[in-house]
Amino acid sequence: MSAITVNGVRDSVITLLHQHFSGISTYGEEIPQGPDKPYFFVKLFQVSQDQLISQRYQRNHSFDIHYFPAAVDEGEENRQNEEMHGIAEQLYEKMELIPVIGGDDGLIQGAKMRHEIIDGVLHFFVDYNFQIIKETTLDPLMQTMEQEGFIRG
Repeated sequence: MSAITVNGVRDSVITLLHQHFSGISTYGEEIPQGPDKPYFFVKLFQVSQDQLISQRYQRNHSFDIHYFPAAVDEGEENRQNEEMHGIAEQLYEKMELIPVIGGDDGLIQGAKMRHEIIDGVLHFFVDYNFQIIKETTLDPLMQTMEQEGFIRG
């Protein structure tokens, strides 16, 4: 199995946003000074890995995708909320299955998707959980061994 990396999952999320929301800028871990709105900001929260059996591990990636809408005039906040709920609807559909960059060309499924609007910013939460198998390296085998045995008697 090809290794799926943390950066591969993060890059997959960012690339998918670029593809489906081409008119909206998308930023990873850092936002440039004074970006033009609207834009997405992808925040990778916690990543965890638990051993299941032998070389099989469960890996969990939690994301918070922020959407900063374009500025509106005073009194049009309701229209802005409608826009953000519309973006959230699209994110539920688009983030359900994402292709993995640098992996085995497979898809990973989003789980625990939810959204909320806090202080005029949409927060869309999604987890990508999957199993990986670590490849093991075999220790070299012994070349030869001589054993002697004696019987007393």
